[in-house]
Amino acid sequence: MAKSNAGVLISILRFKCPKCGQGDIYLNKSAFPLNSTLKTVSSCSVCGQKIKKEGSENAPGINYAVSVIVYALAIVLYVSIWGITSKDDSFIYAFLFSTVVVVSLQPWLMRLSKTIYIYILLKFS
Repeated sequence: MAKSNAGVLISILRFKCPKCGQGDIYLNKSAFPLNSTLKTVSSCSVCGQKIKKEGSENAPGINYAVSVIVYALAIVLYVSIWGITSKDDSFIYAFLFSTVVVVSLQPWLMRLSKTIYIYILLKFS
């Protein structure tokens, strides 16, 4: 049975398995500590779906893909915050606030981008 678009989006935002939507993708539920933010489980604890290859933390090209997706998500945040403050003449404050928001959300954005990469680009059985 296929998941609805809303179900897939919720699974992505909760960092759950792309196959069953219940098992965790990451070893730590929290994005902290930063040195283990992107460490994934080998396979889903619920359905057994392989999340990564044995002996490898990342798939080939994932650093580039994650960078591109993080960049796109950051642009969306900048534009949305800029849009909120565009009627005000304080562009410097809007830019500084946007930068603080993007930097503060960086660990979460990195996890989100890796999850999107896993959902879209990798083939699952």
